[in-house]
Amino acid sequence: LRRGEIRETTNLAVADSGPQPLDYLNVDTIARPHRRANYEFDAASGRVTGEYKQREVDEELRAGGHNRISAHVAIMHALRSGQDIAGFSVFDRARWRDFELEIIPDQSVKTPYGTFETVEIRYASTEKDRSWSLHCAPDLNFAPVLIVFREGGKTKSRAQLTDYRMGT
Repeated sequence: LRRGEIRETTNLAVADSGPQPLDYLNVDTIARPHRRANYEFDAASGRVTGEYKQREVDEELRAGGHNRISAHVAIMHALRSGQDIAGFSVFDRARWRDFELEIIPDQSVKTPYGTFETVEIRYASTEKDRSWSLHCAPDLNFAPVLIVFREGGKTKSRAQLTDYRMGT
């Protein structure tokens, strides 16, 4: 195992259609060499700009497109508001990736914070053998209590809820 951290942040705007990303920052000090991605999502210009691995990025902004974090928030928002979500586009590693969703109700998940009834949202890239599962708890406004990343059919990482605080 390597020491380091993976930190991802995003700022969002609230729109009639749901949350929309304004920016995204990813710093990965576990990867060798270290990775950094920094994107600005500019609706006015219709562009995603920034950098990935010290390379300049300038791509067309897709309508309804997200980054890796804002996609999760958009899924939570859709579940809370009862909207249908079949798929979405995510700007990741300096390119757009399309994902299709599978929604699996009535899943029970045990975490260090407690056991929760969840709705599992599975999504996979149409291009690669990678998939994610978000287990969202209705009792916590559909916050994910477990996130699982799989590659090549094997679990590569798991993140579990350990603490939860409601903001004001």
